[in-house]
Amino acid sequence: MSIPLIVLIILFFLSFFAGSYQTHKIKFSREWFWGIYAPILIMFIVSWITHIPWFWIIANFLSVMTGKEFGQFFEERKLSSKEIEQMERIADLQLPKDLPEGIKDEEIAIVLMNMGGPCCIEAVEPFLRKLFNDSMIIRFPFAQSFFADMLIRSRLKEVQGRYKLIGGGSPILPSSFAQVKALTNELKKRGRSFDVFLSFNYSYPLPHDTIAQIKSMNKKYILTLSLYPHYSLSTTASNIFYLKQEAFKNYHQVDFLESYSYHLYEGYIKAFVDRIHEVLLANEKLDDFYLLFSAHGTPVYFVQEGDPYAFLISQSISRILTYLNREHNWSICYQSAVGPLVWLKPSTDAALKALGQRGIKKIIVVPISFVTDHIETLCEIDIEYRHLAKEHGIVDFRMSKAIECHPDFISALANCVENSVSKQVKN
Repeated sequence: MSIPLIVLIILFFLSFFAGSYQTHKIKFSREWFWGIYAPILIMFIVSWITHIPWFWIIANFLSVMTGKEFGQFFEERKLSSKEIEQMERIADLQLPKDLPEGIKDEEIAIVLMNMGGPCCIEAVEPFLRKLFNDSMIIRFPFAQSFFADMLIRSRLKEVQGRYKLIGGGSPILPSSFAQVKALTNELKKRGRSFDVFLSFNYSYPLPHDTIAQIKSMNKKYILTLSLYPHYSLSTTASNIFYLKQEAFKNYHQVDFLESYSYHLYEGYIKAFVDRIHEVLLANEKLDDFYLLFSAHGTPVYFVQEGDPYAFLISQSISRILTYLNREHNWSICYQSAVGPLVWLKPSTDAALKALGQRGIKKIIVVPISFVTDHIETLCEIDIEYRHLAKEHGIVDFRMSKAIECHPDFISALANCVENSVSKQVKN
């Protein structure tokens, strides 16, 4: 095969990937223009180096344009099917199913869902590998596994060190099982006999474990209930997706019921209000403290795709502020950004620096998007941000505890279960 023909083929495939890349970028942004001009620039450089005849330059140009168009075409088709799939996973866009009459509580498995966390230092690397290789969480262009591996190599020791600071592993598993037990007991008090299960995406119990357990108990229905109160494509949607994927492979007889959001339920809101008041001493007033609501961040491209996460966070905070009768001295920020992507802003560290520069001395950080304490609260907020706050003149830094098994929160989960089932099951 001649060198000009090899160049022609290589340019086609480079342009194909460039067209695919361009599809994900905002029109007329710098990245969008790179998707157009990078293949053309490469074409002229290669043509100049190889000294190919002018008619091959024309052929190369046509190859670049054709490759880019094909890349855009196939990516848009893939995006179209993905958008439909994403819409199907948004609870408030789904209509309740007409199910047969006489379904019993014993036939329904309630599954609490979360991402999970490493139980020990040795489990950190496999946990990160599952996490960063999941394009539903962090999307790398073209070579997901390559960029994920680079990110893991650069962050592994740092992350392991952070887990050592909080005891050598994440407490999320025992905390989540405690929530399973508390919800089971609350439902039993109400005369309901649901069995409650747990499913994590990246650590035990994985969807495979959960579906196997549900299958062994011959459950007919699964009601998914996210421990991420604010729906996002990267959290709730991925939890549901992987659980359904596993059920389709190994227990396709089971049917899924849709749960509704509880991020505005009174019990959920009151649990946060109580946690905020718990950090005050007997002679202190909440008005003396600035309230900084810190939520887990998400890449901006999710928002561009219609992810409602940031809006739902704002709704919960608005309701909390109403309970607290607070109009001023509060703000929203986002933490835990990783990689070179653009994440939601302002970041929590930037917010702390700005507040310190403005002379704010007393702050309560409220981990608004977390229902259990783990590395993002115990290390990132309570250790790292505490140190940062002190560096910028904030002398009184406090963090409200996660709502964990607060009775009002567990009551909100039980209400959500009963409301979701009553809207779909004909008794």
